Amino acid sequence: EGTEVAEYPVVQATLTTRYAKRATDFIQRNAKKPFFLYFAEAMPHKPLAASEKHYKKSGAGLYGDALADLDDSVGTVLDAVSRNGLDGKTLILFTSDNGAWFGGSCGGLRGMKGTNYEGGHRVPMIARWPGTIPAGHVSDQLAIMMDLFATVLHVTGAKMPDDRILDGRNILPLLTSTAPSPHPFIFAQKDSRLAAI
Repeated sequence: EGTEVAEYPVVQATLTTRYAKRATDFIQRNAKKPFFLYFAEAMPHKPLAASEKHYKKSGAGLYGDALADLDDSVGTVLDAVSRNGLDGKTLILFTSDNGAWFGGSCGGLRGMKGTNYEGGHRVPMIARWPGTIPAGHVSDQLAIMMDLFATVLHVTGAKMPDDRILDGRNILPLLTSTAPSPHPFIFAQKDSRLAAI
């Protein structure tokens, strides 16, 4: 809670549900004014854990159980957005910072988290903004995590900082049309060295 330790040791099995509760409480408290919610789930990161509701019930092991909790969490947040009449006013971006680890799937791509192959870097993203992003729209153009910053600035009308060079670009056109990637190349770094282009 701020700078105070809320719980130690952490009960991993309840984190996903508690995070969702905190996120929905935040949405409820800020529903009448503009807000930005960065909601980073711990699961399905190691150590894996799942709530009693999903533990040993997915049929896909503990990884699948943790994903079932995550699915509930996302649904809870989407319900809070809808319940507060914010659907057409809210851009929701759902993605991962790296490819899957053991237990997950990289969708047929070579490699996984921690590798320099596509399976380590290339991840899907789901974007939702009813009335702005067409339902069912798909783009296979490449983007990078830093693009989310530039896109949020664009969507909110905030000014891009001009005192530094930013790697990110506004990718709203990728989400709403057949626009090409704003990047001629995507670079991957491993520690302090260039690992892939």
